[in-house]
Amino acid sequence: MAGEDYEGVSIEEVLGEILDLCPETLSFTSVGPETIPEIVETFTVAAVAINLLAIHEFGGRLGPQRSKGLVEQVVGAAFQTYEGVDPHPDPFDKAAMLLRGITQGHPFSDGNKRTGFMLAAYYLHQMGYERPPMEKEDIVAFCLGISAGVIRDVHEMANRLATFWKQPYPRSTDF
Repeated sequence: MAGEDYEGVSIEEVLGEILDLCPETLSFTSVGPETIPEIVETFTVAAVAINLLAIHEFGGRLGPQRSKGLVEQVVGAAFQTYEGVDPHPDPFDKAAMLLRGITQGHPFSDGNKRTGFMLAAYYLHQMGYERPPMEKEDIVAFCLGISAGVIRDVHEMANRLATFWKQPYPRSTDF
């Protein structure tokens, strides 16, 4: 992302392409232990497709995943529960977990920051949040901060995502 020029291609256009490829909205009305594997599998496949599309549209090097099962592992972390309790009940918390997992976990050879952000956007779309226009510079700075470890707190990431989507976020976070 940093220092690269993607003339003619906007993040909104690529997100639109992703939504065109996966137009059906998933149902999250009956999320439970029996449905989580299907949700994780769906978002793992989406992450791989988003990565390929991001590399194709923005440039970068295609390559194998860094480790077998790593994408599924970082996606699964967003949907894990403990004794039936969801530690990330807010949609923006889950989106932040997806973003952080891909961006900091680096499961792909290239394009992790772009993929993480677009996977979070895809999840929020599935949850019914419409994507407003966003400033590319703000998104790039945000993703670079996560990748560099400057932004580590999931609630801070969720709060920033909610701000991008012009939505209230239930937790106050100072940053």
